[in-house]
Amino acid sequence: HSWSFHQLGTFLTYKARRAGIPLVQVDPRYTSQTCNRCGHRDKRNRPDQETFTCRSCGVVAHADHNAALNIAQRGVEGWGAVNRPHVA
Repeated sequence: HSWSFHQLGTFLTYKARRAGIPLVQVDPRYTSQTCNRCGHRDKRNRPDQETFTCRSCGVVAHADHNAALNIAQRGVEGWGAVNRPHVA
C-alpha cells in the first residue's frame, strides 16, 4: 500500500526485462466509463462506485470487472502493436 503506481510500474518493468518476460503497459484512462461490450463511453455509465450500466446498449456489470475487461482488451491490442512486423 505504500508504493505509488509509478513505482510499481517501474519495478514491474525492471523485473520483467531482467527475467526476459514481455510486458505491455496500457493507459487505464476511461476504462471505468467505457462499455466493454459496445465501446460507448459516458461518465453516467457509472451511477455509483461499484455499478456499471451502459447508457447505449444497456449492459450491467460490476464496475471493476468491466474496467478490467477493457484493460485486458487494450493489452491484447498493445501486444499486437508491439509484435507487428514493421513495413519499410
